Amino acid sequence: MTSSPSGPEFAAPGFGACYKHPDRETGIACQRCGRPICGECMNPASVGFQCPRCVGLGRGAVREPRTRFGARVGRGSGGAATKTLMVVLAAVYVLDLVTRGLVQGPLLMWNPAVAGGQLWRLVTSGFVSGSLLGLAMNLLVLYLAGRAIESEVGSARFVALYLAGALGGSTLFYLLGPAGGATIGGASAVVGLLAANAIGKRKSGEDVRGDVALFVILVLYSLLIGFNSFGWLTMIGGIVVGALAGWVLAYAPRTNRAAIQVFGLLAVVGVCLVAVVVPTFVG
Repeated sequence: MTSSPSGPEFAAPGFGACYKHPDRETGIACQRCGRPICGECMNPASVGFQCPRCVGLGRGAVREPRTRFGARVGRGSGGAATKTLMVVLAAVYVLDLVTRGLVQGPLLMWNPAVAGGQLWRLVTSGFVSGSLLGLAMNLLVLYLAGRAIESEVGSARFVALYLAGALGGSTLFYLLGPAGGATIGGASAVVGLLAANAIGKRKSGEDVRGDVALFVILVLYSLLIGFNSFGWLTMIGGIVVGALAGWVLAYAPRTNRAAIQVFGLLAVVGVCLVAVVVPTFVG
């Protein structure tokens, strides 16, 4: 019995050299482009195998899944921004206790200071919770809902929505509150997040009646326990501006969505700043 010839010079019909490794003969071809591939270059496909180049092209052609707010699916699921905000709120409260009021003083919303040009208070008030009960409530809401919202909007949008809620509450308090009044903005920032999330739920066709009822209860509660402090104004402002910012993020078209979202959020911030600056420095 004679042995069958072997080696490249006796390759069976249809065999060829791998296009990436010319020294390797193979009988397998890429199911997509038809080029011969060796065992090292074979990538299992639904039918047969594909070469590394076609696998890469296929991945690039697949649209990356996004949430209703445009965030990449899976991004923000660890809740890094949520945890950071919780730590900041707690740290501000503890440091204020240790320093006997020296920390929260420059941060809280105080109308005479804003009228004097300290515009940063419109936003930094969102890091002030006031009492221990206020801190506990803010931390509880962030703990229960923060990570879920962050996974929907992404970490950067999450922080932007939080600050927008604080800005909205401070703006309405400045416009309608007492000229010499002061207030905190942690609650308005947190409720702004909830309002933005409700807009996203509404876009997806989910029932938001429970969210609306919650907002009504929060405003009524603020009225009952703090009518003279006008804290209910910050609550309403946080809901309104948070919902407006959420609408910008949720309803931005897919084409150039990130740029439109940034422009929309800046427009919301601009409207709030104009509402504060014009009657103060121009009127």
